[in-house]
Amino acid sequence: MPALHANDRSSRGFSLTEMIITIAVIGIMSAIAVPAVHNIQLGTKRGVSENLTQELNNATKKYGYAVSELRFSPVAASAADELAILRTLQYRDPGNPTFGSPYMRNDWNPVSSNSDEDFRLIWQGTTWAFLEPGTAGTGLKIDFTGADVGTKFVFPPGFLPLQSR
Repeated sequence: MPALHANDRSSRGFSLTEMIITIAVIGIMSAIAVPAVHNIQLGTKRGVSENLTQELNNATKKYGYAVSELRFSPVAASAADELAILRTLQYRDPGNPTFGSPYMRNDWNPVSSNSDEDFRLIWQGTTWAFLEPGTAGTGLKIDFTGADVGTKFVFPPGFLPLQSR
């Protein structure tokens, strides 16, 4: 068996040049990948927001067919109107249920937000829309962690759904 020499290439490991080139290649790949992943996340959040907006608009339309069309002037400074309309869509009267109710899943409990860093759902008077980050406005916050889904909302005794004004 031949003896290993100190200058034998296989016993030395990586040279400093090889290490620097490897780190540079990893840095370049990261510089390309990080913005792409961010764009994928943003696109996914937009898609979820659009689906939730469509789900709310469908529920509002079904409510309009069964009960009456919801027409309310939006209140820009708070999300109280959005939450009241959502609760109306989630309500099912146990004593006298209306056909098709609840029109919206009743285990969704969003909070209001006016942060321009959040995706938010707003009421526009007859339909729902979503606001992307960077847009001013107050609405129901879309929580992408799922923390706002799970426990069914308990309606207080004597709850009355909204009627169009």
